[in-house]
Amino acid sequence: MLTALKVSRKYGQQAKYAAIMPIFFFVFILIYEPYSFKELFSVGGKSWYFHLLMLSCIMAGVYALSRLVFWAIYRHSEFLWWQYSIWCFGEVIVYSMFMAMYTTLFHLNDNPIPYFNALSICCQMSVLTLIYPYIISILVRIIMNKNYDLEHAGQEQDVSLMKFYDEHKRLKLTISPAAILYISADGNNIIVHFLENERVRSFQLRNSMKSLEADSVKHGLVRCHRSFYVNPRWIRVLGRSKDGIIYAEFSRPGVERIPVGKQYYDNLSNLL
Repeated sequence: MLTALKVSRKYGQQAKYAAIMPIFFFVFILIYEPYSFKELFSVGGKSWYFHLLMLSCIMAGVYALSRLVFWAIYRHSEFLWWQYSIWCFGEVIVYSMFMAMYTTLFHLNDNPIPYFNALSICCQMSVLTLIYPYIISILVRIIMNKNYDLEHAGQEQDVSLMKFYDEHKRLKLTISPAAILYISADGNNIIVHFLENERVRSFQLRNSMKSLEADSVKHGLVRCHRSFYVNPRWIRVLGRSKDGIIYAEFSRPGVERIPVGKQYYDNLSNLL
């Protein structure tokens, strides 16, 4: 069972519900004329078609506002499937309240109906009519979520790969940590130096070195300088130049040596 009902974070997707529900309501009532709708709304000198159209427009307004609020809340939180179902039920109740006011208003001069009597009738009519598209939409969404979870199960279970995201949290590179030689900083960018088909390659993306700290430790990379993370597997030796600067030399030919900060030396040396 899914713990959360993943629905679209785009308001355009939510707006579809605001259009589908009144259209379904209009067509369903027009074709089947259930719940004595024709007799109830042949009042006020207007045909019941007119009242059906007006009620559908009221429904569209209620649902548009409801889905706008829903979208604003969902951007910052996850909806459980039962919470979403309660929200849908609440939409029907709110619409029924407006429908009852409309019904009471048009019956003022012709067989008046008390508001709460009208509310009871309208709730029954709305719930029993709209339950069909709601059930279908929720089931379809659950099935789509299930398919999505199955398709991405392998990716979520594969924790052996290191993933690099840009500053906007977009995935840019997925690679085995064993293939990484080192990571360097270049202004507001980071550069991943790695092996691919026995050739040294590099990949640049916009992000900070600090953002890599947790993943680097998790995948065995070590900070050796404020501008470098290094993979100890590829370090051949730590050397010191004539001017006292410590460098890490790689076992892979053609890879330039990189500096090692004094505060990082002991930690890296112990790993070697």
